[in-house]
Formats: sequence, C-alpha cells, structure tokens
Amino acid sequence: MIVRKTLDFIFAARPLLLLPTWSIFLITRAFLTDGNHFNAASFQSLVAVTLVSVGTYYINQVFDFQSDLINKKGGFLQRGFIREGEMLGAYGAVTVVGLAVALFCSPATLLAVILLVLLGLAYSVPPVKLKDRPIGGLLTNAIGYGLVVPAAVPGFFDPIGRPGLPLAGYFFLTVAAVYLLTIIPDRRGDAETGKITLAARMNDRQLVFSGLMLLSPALVIVWWLRHDFLIYINLLAMALFVLAWVYPVRRVVHFACKFPILLLTFLAGYYYPVFFLFILVLLLSTRIYYSYRFGNTYPRLD
Repeated sequence: MIVRKTLDFIFAARPLLLLPTWSIFLITRAFLTDGNHFNAASFQSLVAVTLVSVGTYYINQVFDFQSDLINKKGGFLQRGFIREGEMLGAYGAVTVVGLAVALFCSPATLLAVILLVLLGLAYSVPPVKLKDRPIGGLLTNAIGYGLVVPAAVPGFFDPIGRPGLPLAGYFFLTVAAVYLLTIIPDRRGDAETGKITLAARMNDRQLVFSGLMLLSPALVIVWWLRHDFLIYINLLAMALFVLAWVYPVRRVVHFACKFPILLLTFLAGYYYPVFFLFILVLLLSTRIYYSYRFGNTYPRLD
C-alpha cells in the first residue's frame, strides 16, 4: 500500500512533462560551458527547479479537476488514487524543499526558483489563473520554460563567454510555438468549463500558423548563435508545423507538437549521456505504471 501510494505521487508529478524543463536546463548549461561540464552547483540548481516544477504540476491538477476529467487527462484525483488534501500537502512539501535547496544556490538561481513558484501559482490558482486566459497561458509557459529555467543555470548571467540571453530568447519562442499546439486537444474540456484559451478563439490552422510564425525568428536566433543542432531541430519543427497546417488532423498535430520536444531531449542526452539513460528508464517505468494502474498506453507520440 505504501509503495503504491509513493508511486502514485511520483507519477502524479507528471515526470514526462518535466522533459522540456530538464532539456532546456541541460542544453543551456552545455551551451554556456562549451561542453558537458556539469558540477555540483548545476545539479543543485536543477534539483531546486525540478522540485518547484513538480509542485506546479501538483497544484494544477487540483484546480483543473473538472477540465482534466472531461479531457481524460491525469486521473489521480478523479479516480481517488490521491485525495485533494494529499495533493495540496505534496505541493507544499516539494515547494518548500525546492526553495530550501535554492537558498544554497546562487542569488540568480534563487530568484529564478522563486519566480517559478509565483508563475505556477498565477498559472493555476484563482482568481488570476492565467492558464484560462488567451495570452496569459501562452506567456506563462513561454516565460517560465523559455526564460526563467535557463536563468536558473549557474553562469547564465556571467558576462564572460557565450551569451545566454539570446538562447533563452530561442527557447521562449519555441516553447510558445509548441504551447499553441498543446492546447488544441484541451479545447472541448476548456470550453465546457468556461475557460477562454486561445484554442477557443482560433481554429487549428490559425494556431499552427501562429506557431510557425514564432519558430521563424527562433531560427534566426540559433542561426546567429551558430548552434547547428538547434538549427536542425528548428527546421524540422517548422516542417512539421507546415505539415500540420496542411493536414490539421489529430495525429499530425500531436506529432508536430511532441516530436521537437523529443529531439531536444535527445540533444540534452547527447551532451549528458547519464540523462539519456535516465530518460530511457523513466519512459519504460511510466509505460509499465500506466498500463498497470490505468490500463492504457502512455506515453505515445500520436
């Protein structure tokens, strides 16, 4: 019973949704150090960022209970595996520990972690609940993943070496583009619960085209940075967005949304092979857990 409950909390943290956070952090670190140098300060910062990000996913499930039920997402609260009070308690625990870890990091990392906590609250908790607002949801994701996570990397603000801010600009635009596709499957549940997202204002083709327009300046940034890997990833992402615009069917849109994230994960694994092995174990364990606990296949690219 204790083991099953522990596993429920681990997977309720939606660890696969942490892939963009981890990948952006690691790619930024590799870019700043011209290689795979990863020291104790970097690991400590990553732990702090991970813990408060987990807290964000916990609290989001509490306040998105009804729309998640309609959209058939999650299920931990809906099926009674975890009670609401337990989820809120877990949010408080991981957030406090994450902030405590950040206290021993650099001032820049501490500030970034605090900002992540505040953005997480603003994203999910009424009356602000930026997730349910057209531009609020877009900007919260793009700022949180694209700007704040890279800023938490030690050395990001070091004037010596490669510029970190343009790279963060690339991630800001890329995350915003991908976000526009992630909200498409949630349109029905959002509409039925009164949420006003961009998916309620725009059709699929408009959302995909807007994402493509965001990827265009992102390509200019990585071209200027001469980051070959990100150039190739960006070009492939743009090609998939074009395909999704021509054929805006569910499978194509989902693939265009998820595959670039997978490529960023592979790139982070290229720089840090241990991370790649960790992801393989995580994917396998998630597949087994969801098959056993929910009776479905997760994750999937379609």
